[in-house]
Amino acid sequence: DFVHATYMVTYDSSNHVGVLTQMWGSIWPKVLPYCVFNVCVMIGISYLSKDQDVNLNLQISAQGHGFITIVVAFLVVSRVNLAMARFTEARNNLEAMYRQTRELIQDICVLSSHGTSEQAKQWRHEIAYQALLLLRTTMVVIDYPTDFIAAWDIPELTGDVREDIRKNLIGPRGRRWAHIERGEWENTMRVPIRIAYLLRKTIHANGQYLRVALAVPQEIKLLASVDSFMGGYYGIRKFLTTPVPFPLIQMSRTFLFLYIFTIPFVLLTDTTSSFAARCIIVFLITFGFVGLELVAIDLDNPFGDDANDFNNSAMALTAYEDTYLTLYDLDGEEWVNKLRLKMNDREPNDPERIIANERTSLLFKEGMAMDMSA
Repeated sequence: DFVHATYMVTYDSSNHVGVLTQMWGSIWPKVLPYCVFNVCVMIGISYLSKDQDVNLNLQISAQGHGFITIVVAFLVVSRVNLAMARFTEARNNLEAMYRQTRELIQDICVLSSHGTSEQAKQWRHEIAYQALLLLRTTMVVIDYPTDFIAAWDIPELTGDVREDIRKNLIGPRGRRWAHIERGEWENTMRVPIRIAYLLRKTIHANGQYLRVALAVPQEIKLLASVDSFMGGYYGIRKFLTTPVPFPLIQMSRTFLFLYIFTIPFVLLTDTTSSFAARCIIVFLITFGFVGLELVAIDLDNPFGDDANDFNNSAMALTAYEDTYLTLYDLDGEEWVNKLRLKMNDREPNDPERIIANERTSLLFKEGMAMDMSA
């Protein structure tokens, strides 16, 4: 199903029965073991308290426990609100990157539509490739904690861009000026920053490939799209490297578990309710408090393979496809096929990929030559 493959959990909020019984994305499988365990504790201590041979007093004051209820409720609600804010922030940053990728390609095609030469088409092709590569490597950064794939190892990274990344980030040049030894994920986070720099250089070089160079305000508009994209990327990078402070998590989790797993001892003092009623109360309270904590845990990191995680790579593919359609309208099927081949998940030494790269590396080489002469 397309919706299941590309987007998050879907549901009909007006269908009460469907919401209560849907298992796709449900918290029930995670919270149920806690509920069952606490009910078992209730059964066990009830048996021991009635056993005359054991003669244990396991009761806890309901009044003191009631004060803890207020603290735990505040901590759990605050925890969920904090997790939801992080979740929304991550989605907004993703949306900014998807949107700016599309906007950049559309603006490029509209503003350079007067350029119909092979050089102009090559320039647009290189910008589209670098823009999609910027989005692709950003997805690699996001997925690294799950996939452990470095950005310089993806098959879409080819040609001169690949050589530049390897030389400047993980090669001798990168190590020459490094202050400390960098880990693989840390260096992977630097790849989109380098590609954004190359993309800005390519945009600025429009006068060499268009018969009529872009006006300064037009070029600034294109560069602003890259700036907005990088704003989203830095937001995602901040999200990945700045978890919720550990002391807050530790304190809230400690209070939660102490509260939840002492509820059965408090209910021993309830002489008006039946044994079955006390077990049901324990089950429901455990479900409510622990369930909200588990929801917060899911929201803390919306990247991964869980049902409620963003399928960020699949959503990025839709940006690829929108780029192909935009380029097709101006440059035709040949150049779209070249871009589609380069963004395919083939190995870098694939013969068809090598042929596609041969005619699209001139711009980058000339830019590097200009840098060396300067």
